[in-house]
Amino acid sequence: MNGKETQLQQMLTRLRSRTLVMCAAVGIAVDEACAALVEGNLGRASAVVDGDESINAMENDIDELALSLLARNQPVAQDLRFVVAALRMVTDLERIGDEAAAIAERVLIMNGPLPQTVMDASAPLIRSASAQYKSAVESFRTGDTAQALHQCRNDDEITQQEVTALHSLISTLCGGQDQPDAGQRYAGMHGILICRSLTRICRRAANIAEHAYFIAEGVNLKHKQA
Repeated sequence: MNGKETQLQQMLTRLRSRTLVMCAAVGIAVDEACAALVEGNLGRASAVVDGDESINAMENDIDELALSLLARNQPVAQDLRFVVAALRMVTDLERIGDEAAAIAERVLIMNGPLPQTVMDASAPLIRSASAQYKSAVESFRTGDTAQALHQCRNDDEITQQEVTALHSLISTLCGGQDQPDAGQRYAGMHGILICRSLTRICRRAANIAEHAYFIAEGVNLKHKQA
């Protein structure tokens, strides 16, 4: 292995390591935001919001490293796919971090836990957001193409969970025989925004699974029937 090949492998290793570190940081943000939501824990919510800046810095750092690697080493084949996928992936990771911060901000605005009706409606999406993200990162870490492909086919389930949650929340907002008071309507509106953020996390996690599949197989699943 000559000097240029050694430098390429070192930079690829560094890029993979930093991407996995960002994956871990974003995963913590998602888990902590969901925990803060379930518990109405203001301290956990505040920590997620404060930590978003460091996730943004990681994105910039990885972007610079990947672009430098392309310019200096001109990788080909799977190495090139990995660098291209890393550039795409960090955008999705940063946006997932933004959605986690948005959920945490809702907890802070509400200054505590949401009503049980709102939490019950949101619960399936809370579980899915965490599980989908973990699955996507694992696909990337291990190169498990079967797992990645399965996740890319999971869109209908997430859509149905969102529709069910929003239907429940809108029913709460509109009320039946017992009209909701202003506090319930206010909490319901926050619940709708939280469900939208949770759905976006699931969608971005599916993008990460697509990137993992692209690295391993060289096939871009975007805008294709998986």
